[in-house]
Amino acid sequence: AAILGMYTLMSNKQYYDAICSGTISNTEGINSVVKPDTYKPVPDEPPNPTNVEETLQQIQANDGALEDVNLNNIKDIPIATLKAICEAMKTNTHVKKLSLVATRSNDPVASAVAEMLMENKTLQSLNIESNFITSAGMMSIIKAMYHNTTLSELKVDNQCQRLGDTVEMEMATMLEQCPSVVRFGYHFTQQGPRARAAIAITNNNELR
Repeated sequence: AAILGMYTLMSNKQYYDAICSGTISNTEGINSVVKPDTYKPVPDEPPNPTNVEETLQQIQANDGALEDVNLNNIKDIPIATLKAICEAMKTNTHVKKLSLVATRSNDPVASAVAEMLMENKTLQSLNIESNFITSAGMMSIIKAMYHNTTLSELKVDNQCQRLGDTVEMEMATMLEQCPSVVRFGYHFTQQGPRARAAIAITNNNELR
């Protein structure tokens, strides 16, 4: 601005503040120095307080008081424990929501999730976003959905790598053939599967 000889530039916030205070005397310009706006720092989210081992024991015991399992952002859960949770979920009849966001889940966990989906008859919401599941692992989960009639919400977005066209086409087909799924969390990269998925989700919601 100084090089161009423009000394009266101001930020949107400064302009808005000037209008609100009624200090503008003309519309040709305001002699004001552009300064960076100061923002309050946003504190980090507190760590997830869930006790993983106790939660696993509750799932295995089919504890009726446990309906929502949230293990989000717990990055030190052993793969064996995540697989054990999926194994216990096969016969659990009370947990309706399972969230494993950012737990470093990989393809072996995805395979366990797929097996769980084929047997569990109670779970309604599953969130496995922000993990390390590849296209092979995701394909096993999507194909398992053909054997599930109770899950209504599935979120799988933001994996470590692009899942590819074949997986996206399978996702669209699954949504078309699984009317129980009314919410699906994934950002499609291809227009064809995206359009098919949008139509399928709309139709599934209308059937409710």
